[in-house]
Amino acid sequence: AIGLSMAFYAVYDRIVPAKNKYMATLFNTSATRKVVVSRIYRVNSQLTAVVGVLLDQELRFITARTAGTAVTIQREDTADTLSAGITADHASTAVTEGTGDRALIRRFSAVNEEYVLATLANTITGGTALLHDAQLIWWRGGWSKGLVLRQNQGVTIKNLTNSVVGSVSYAIVFDDEPI
Repeated sequence: AIGLSMAFYAVYDRIVPAKNKYMATLFNTSATRKVVVSRIYRVNSQLTAVVGVLLDQELRFITARTAGTAVTIQREDTADTLSAGITADHASTAVTEGTGDRALIRRFSAVNEEYVLATLANTITGGTALLHDAQLIWWRGGWSKGLVLRQNQGVTIKNLTNSVVGSVSYAIVFDDEPI
């Protein structure tokens, strides 16, 4: 319904990868609210010289986790208040990945090294973007309800590659809506 949802976003800044690490997690434990994810970005904001690798990552649904390092959820309108039970973190542990049609959403690649600052085109190493610092991993099209997270549901970005070099940042944009 118009006027009932509230828009928020979580920025997971410069997360160091590791094999099978949950890099960015958004989770909902509320019985009266639902989270509707509209966009998820992978952001390369690293300027320090790092020789990274191409990271193999997955966007997945999850049904449980032990929260890792908390990430502050930001609001698009200062008049909005985030409902209790909606949290963001990185480095979650004891994660239960979803199954069946609520499991893997998609696979993608990420780059964990710095910009190539001296090039004329200002491209990002690895060719993931041109003249922009973000890669859109998932978006809610006009055909989609969005990634709907009800009580005890979440989404996570899982890194599969065995690398602890450099860092990757993410942003998850979502609405906090009544059920």
